[in-house]
Amino acid sequence: MAGDPGVSKDSHTGVDVELGSKANPPGFDAQLLGLEVGATKSFPIRYPTDYPIGELAGTSVSYTVTVKGLKRRTLPALDDEFAKDMGEFENLDALTARVRADLEHEAGHTADREVRGALMKQIATRVPFEVPGSLVEREIERRIEDFAQRLMDQGIDPRQAGIDWTAFRESQHGVAREAVAAAMVLDEVARREKLDVTEAEADQEIGRYAERTGRTAAAVRAALEKEGGLSRVYAGLRREKSVDYVMARATIASE
Repeated sequence: MAGDPGVSKDSHTGVDVELGSKANPPGFDAQLLGLEVGATKSFPIRYPTDYPIGELAGTSVSYTVTVKGLKRRTLPALDDEFAKDMGEFENLDALTARVRADLEHEAGHTADREVRGALMKQIATRVPFEVPGSLVEREIERRIEDFAQRLMDQGIDPRQAGIDWTAFRESQHGVAREAVAAAMVLDEVARREKLDVTEAEADQEIGRYAERTGRTAAAVRAALEKEGGLSRVYAGLRREKSVDYVMARATIASE
């Protein structure tokens, strides 16, 4: 993967790319179709401004790909033996029921996230004044740092990822302004309704983060205390309580 001229390059070898995967960048699959083993191709990918991963929305990355080999995925037969191999399932019907239940559960979470996202946008419009530019800039910096950390977690040097950081910063201004405005409203809701976060709730949130990152809760807490980040944990949980409070009293109208 390479950036624009004058930008350092970041190379990865032995990477498996599954055509059709939702994790692939938009238009990436189309660029690879028809390539034979040994072929090399360079192409740019422009992420749309409404790309669901906000950190990539509006950015442009140039890729150079060399095909080392081609593989075809062979799926096993969907039968009772397959179900038993997948775990404690007596037959294919039992496995199908579990998959259906999991999909329905995930669909419920997706719908909830969409409603919460729409609510946050509505909350942001209720701020009757322009939010301080310094807070917006701080939120943009936080988003840039988070995105850079995600890259490093994947073994990618942010300075060599071929990302147009100027365009990335500009793409974050609108969502950062919305986030700051919504946070201001939610903080006021928490103050008026006396919504608070207990130490046990904060410990639970730290434990969840530790599990996701493969670290111990003690190590995460120590890092937060050193960086002064515990207050952010409490603030985030308090705002989640404010969102729940507002959602419980909101009227959702279907179009």
